[in-house]
Amino acid sequence: MGSTQSWLVVLGLAVGTFLIRYSFIGLFANRDMPVWLLRALQLMVPAIFGAIVFSGVAMVGGHVAGLDQWPRYAAAAIAFGVALRTQGNLLLTVMAGMAALHLLPFLAAFIRF
Repeated sequence: MGSTQSWLVVLGLAVGTFLIRYSFIGLFANRDMPVWLLRALQLMVPAIFGAIVFSGVAMVGGHVAGLDQWPRYAAAAIAFGVALRTQGNLLLTVMAGMAALHLLPFLAAFIRF
């Protein structure tokens, strides 16, 4: 792909992204959004975040992580438990998940199952 084609792709993506974002402003500038659309938009961010987190936990090198990657699943479960317990405190959830992700393999080296 040449330099001109690359810039045309970037320009096309920029225009497409702008039109997608502007469509909501143009369509709903002086109107109330329907309740079903407002609810769907509110649920979109948690759904996207969940998909990103799930792929980070369950995928290793483009493949589904097996049971040999149990510390990843255990750390995700611990983070989920902390999120439920602290009513969604993001900082504590991330800290607990990262601590578990790094400490569990270290502890597993001392305790062989």
